[in-house]
Amino acid sequence: MLPLLLLLVAAQVPAVPGEGTLVSFCKQGRLTACQELANIAPRKAAEIQADLAKAALSREALKAAEEEAREKADAKADESSAGEASDEPPNCNGQNHHVISRPIADELERHKTLRGLYEPRDKRFVTKAKDKESHCGYQGWHRKVDAEVIEWLKAHEKATPEQFMKMLREIYKRKEVLARFPNGF
Repeated sequence: MLPLLLLLVAAQVPAVPGEGTLVSFCKQGRLTACQELANIAPRKAAEIQADLAKAALSREALKAAEEEAREKADAKADESSAGEASDEPPNCNGQNHHVISRPIADELERHKTLRGLYEPRDKRFVTKAKDKESHCGYQGWHRKVDAEVIEWLKAHEKATPEQFMKMLREIYKRKEVLARFPNGF
């Protein structure tokens, strides 16, 4: 019995001086502690919840800024800085194609079962285009494929990763897509 009590005491996170354990646990984001604190001290619980919400928003803003910077760096790496004035990026022969584009990744983040498993421009899901005409920037065919994948995700709310990958592979086995990406996906 004594070893069990010692284990329980040692596993407890110490409270900040001047705070009770309940307040400390609520600040750590423990839902039951926040619920109990709301019953005992609703004003303090609301204050902590507001602080947690601000911290979460700050983390999300930082994550978004980092992702945007990473996308810009990836775009620069995919494109050459030299070239002529055009609506397409210059010198993109054999450009890398990211199967999980930003619009698809955004939809995946809202998906019930696939949330958190994929990232925009995920390095695991890249294929090489045959030539400049096949893939250069975000062309119309690319937007159509993205729209199809997004519609599939919306229609299949409980899809497994295996089902999602199967659907993507089916798209990338199509004759018109293989003409752009001979190695498929």
